[in-house]
Amino acid sequence: MRNKQIEHCIEVLCQKGCQSVRDDIRLLEQGVVLPELSVLDDLARLKVLKELRAIMAVYGDSCPVSVPSQILRGKRGHGGNS
Repeated sequence: MRNKQIEHCIEVLCQKGCQSVRDDIRLLEQGVVLPELSVLDDLARLKVLKELRAIMAVYGDSCPVSVPSQILRGKRGHGGNS
């Protein structure tokens, strides 16, 4: 159940878009508890942060305009509007 919660939170954050995910990563690194992650404990939020970093590492310094929705469902999208 916990892993499903983590995956769901990651998906919700990624749906906000690339730049928002980068902003959320910065906030998480500063210890801010995002509203989307309020149901998670500290360890789960750390896992979300690690996963978001891994997702965004694929894109380097650029944010693609959009990503097909099937990539989002594969848990590795960045949240483009499709």
